[in-house]
Amino acid sequence: MAAAARGELIPIDVSNWRAALRVRVGEEQLKHVADYQPVGLVVLAKAYVRPGGRRWEPLAFVVDDQIIAVLALTYGDRSVEMVNLAVDIDHQRQGVGTAVVAEVLRRARKQDLDVVELTVHPDNAAAIALYRELGFSPTDDHRDGERFMRYRL
Repeated sequence: MAAAARGELIPIDVSNWRAALRVRVGEEQLKHVADYQPVGLVVLAKAYVRPGGRRWEPLAFVVDDQIIAVLALTYGDRSVEMVNLAVDIDHQRQGVGTAVVAEVLRRARKQDLDVVELTVHPDNAAAIALYRELGFSPTDDHRDGERFMRYRL
C-alpha cells in the first residue's frame, strides 16, 4: 500500500465547487461510489436535499492546493457517516483513501463523537479491504444493498 497522502479536508463552497466537480472516477467504479459523474455534484445535491433528514457536510480533500477527492459527512447525535467518497482517477492507489479516512477519524474525535460509519458496495473488494485495515468492522445492517461498516472511537 502506498504511503498516505498529506492533505486536508475543506468544505466545498462557492470558492471551489467547480474544482470539486472535476474529480472523476472510472466508469466501472461509479456503482461503488454514487452512480453518477461528477460525484461532487451528487455530494452537493445530497447536501441540499438532506436525505434521512440529517445534517450533510460536503467536503473536498486537498493536496498541494488541488482537490483530489470529494465526500460528504452526515451527522447523527453521536455519530458521523462518511458518504460518496470518490478519489480522482489520477490519484488512486497513492494512499489518498487512507488519508481521507484518517482525516475523517481525526475530525470525529475532535467533535467527541462515538462512531464513524460508512456503507460499502459488496463488489468493492478494494474498499472493503482498506476499511478493514483501518479498523472498520462490518455490521449486519444494510442500506440499498450495501453493508454498513463501523469504527468505534
